[in-house]
Amino acid sequence: MPDGARRPGRPAGASGDRTRERLLAAAVEVFARDGQAGASVRDIARRARIRVSTLYHYFPSKEALYRDVQDRVDQQIRQTMMEVMAKGLDLRGTTREALGRLFDFFLANRAYARLAFRSCLESAGGRYAEGPLAHRWLGFAEGALKPAEVQGLIKGIDLVPFMLSIDALLHWHVVNDANYVRLLGRGLGDPEVARRVREHIIQVALRTLGLD
Repeated sequence: MPDGARRPGRPAGASGDRTRERLLAAAVEVFARDGQAGASVRDIARRARIRVSTLYHYFPSKEALYRDVQDRVDQQIRQTMMEVMAKGLDLRGTTREALGRLFDFFLANRAYARLAFRSCLESAGGRYAEGPLAHRWLGFAEGALKPAEVQGLIKGIDLVPFMLSIDALLHWHVVNDANYVRLLGRGLGDPEVARRVREHIIQVALRTLGLD
C-alpha cells in the first residue's frame, strides 16, 4: 500500500497505547530480521497479535511504521545521552558513562543493533542517511569533543570516522554474539563476557581520544 493511502486513527486510551507499543516491538523484530523491503505487514501484525486492518489504524503504511521504529530508537538513545550529560561528569567520565550506557542499551535491545545493520545494507548511510539525524549526532559529538581538543585535553581526531567507528563497534559486538560462543564457549548473556566487551569498547574510545 502506498505511503499515505490511509489516515491513521490511533485509538485513544491505555488499551490503544499498549497495542501501539506491542506493534512497534513486533515491527522492530521483523524489520531487523527481514529489512524494510523484505518485511511483511502481515508478519508484523501476526507477531503483534493484531489484525492487519488494526495495524493500519495506527500507521498508514509499512514505510510510516518503519520511520516510527527508527524514530523510537533515536529517541531512546537521545534520552540516554541527555541523562549522561546531566550528571556533569568530566570528559573521561562522560565518555565512559555514555559508551557503557549505549552498550547496555543495545545488549538489552539486540534487535535494534540488527536493525542498524539492515538499514545500512538497504540505504546509503542507514539510520544516518537522513540529514537532520546525521547532523544532530555530529553536532552532539562536536559540542562534547571539539572544545576539549582546542584546549589540548584530548588528541586531535577526525570526528566523523571516530563517531562512525564507535557506532560500528557498539553494534558489531552485540550482533556478533555467536562468535563469542564459538571462541569463548560463552556469549554476551554471560555477565563476565559482557563486562569484558563493554570495557574493551570503552578503552578503545578512551585511547583514541588520549583519555586512557
